[in-house]
Amino acid sequence: MTKVRLLACIVLALAVAFCAFAQPALAQSPNHPQVRVLPQAQPAGAKPEGNPPPTANLYGLEQAFVATFFPTSNSDGTDLWPCFGNSSSPNADCPTIGSPTVTFPTGGVALGVPSYVWSYANCDAPSPQTTYTPCGQTETWYEDDSGDSADDLIYQIVATQGTKIIADSGVVDFVGANPYGGLTPPADVIIYGDQNFGTLGATGKNNGNCSANFNYPVASNVESGITYPYVIAANKTCVDPVPGLATLTATTELATPSYTKTTKGCPQGESVCYTVKFTKKYSVTQKWNIWFQ
Repeated sequence: MTKVRLLACIVLALAVAFCAFAQPALAQSPNHPQVRVLPQAQPAGAKPEGNPPPTANLYGLEQAFVATFFPTSNSDGTDLWPCFGNSSSPNADCPTIGSPTVTFPTGGVALGVPSYVWSYANCDAPSPQTTYTPCGQTETWYEDDSGDSADDLIYQIVATQGTKIIADSGVVDFVGANPYGGLTPPADVIIYGDQNFGTLGATGKNNGNCSANFNYPVASNVESGITYPYVIAANKTCVDPVPGLATLTATTELATPSYTKTTKGCPQGESVCYTVKFTKKYSVTQKWNIWFQ
């Protein structure tokens, strides 16, 4: 049994562009991406200055493993959390917030509570499951000062205990060419996704929370368009977690794709498909620990 793990990203810059790839139940198909645009709430900024200024790159801002809230999705299937304010839109994620209730202004965001200690019983998921119940939600923020809007935005998050892997998203190519490079002010981006750990009762490579290929190898002709997002399996084997320290490592990159035609491993009904190799241009790695007990 395998499951698809998809992530989501949100950009806060002159505008906010939202693309949501939800974590589905094991037997469900993933939601289609959704895009929302909101005005920037803060005064326009600029790239950092100095003597000399920092090298153009992706800069990590914050990372956490946070509590999820139930229900975890809106009625249309989009992710309920994080919840982004937009007081000027009738379709805002969170038009109001707090107690007593107040208007949730544009530029605000409501997140789950981060924690270092987590219940092992809630996160190990040792037996076969028919639905996916997340232990929590990963979130990583970064600032895009690359000025690169040509290379692909790719992401991978891995959870380990020592040398053992308890989760691996594989490499996720969200949208192809990075839509967040070259914005003024630079884009602040959050990549988030529901997360559990372990085997989900499955064995072998790409089992449980070690994600299998999704939309990959690429079925569409490269010249005529590719279906995004796609996930390239890391071909790792997950084990169930044990009480103690776990380390999460998230890697966000802008990379140039190079596609190669193949006849092996193609999706059903396709005689020709394409594999990809990436050449890294910009990268940021964010690492943090949690504790199971």
